[in-house]
Amino acid sequence: MRLLLLLLLPCLVFAGPTTSDEFEGELGCPEIPDESCCREKWDRRCVPRNCVFHVMRHCPDRKPLLFGRGSNLGVKSIRRAPVKEEPKCGTRETGYQPCTSKSVANKLFMSCCQLYAPPECHHMCHYETDHTDAKNMLIDTLKGNKCALKHFATILYCASQNRDNRRCCIDLDLNVPQLRVGSRCLRMCDPSGTSIDRITRADATCFFNWNVIMFCHHSGIREL
Repeated sequence: MRLLLLLLLPCLVFAGPTTSDEFEGELGCPEIPDESCCREKWDRRCVPRNCVFHVMRHCPDRKPLLFGRGSNLGVKSIRRAPVKEEPKCGTRETGYQPCTSKSVANKLFMSCCQLYAPPECHHMCHYETDHTDAKNMLIDTLKGNKCALKHFATILYCASQNRDNRRCCIDLDLNVPQLRVGSRCLRMCDPSGTSIDRITRADATCFFNWNVIMFCHHSGIREL
């Protein structure tokens, strides 16, 4: 009997009872919601107390984290980086990249012209954004009297789809001092709001930038 006590004594001395304070020392970390126990990343030296049994029951694959063997596990944090909003089409941030394809936009343009412009002007009812092609079209139109100047306001109205696209025209330097026309050309970027009632040959500088005006009107179409 004495021999048995001598054998058990070292175990009693070194093992000793585990107090609640000692347990809290091991797991005395702030609690997190139970539903986060299977997702949240924590320091393996500081396991949230309420997660011990939750992990054992619902996500046993995380048990190594409870017993200090999770340092090599690729546990991902659920914290997310702020979502960066993508720039919207048709705005300065995207260089006024159009929201609609040119083929769709041209159909809208032509539909309006068929309602309000005479047939001899319909060849102008497309978004010509190439500088050379736009210039040649206008020269051919004016020299051949294919479409009277009095109808240009209607064509511009159809091109704008009743939208104010002056911001685009300003950003593309359609009113820079070098043109020496002030804000005259900006009327063509908002033909509805500025009430263009007359276009004359004095607007030749604006016609020379017809491709810019058409580009801005195309970029202004954001909803069908």
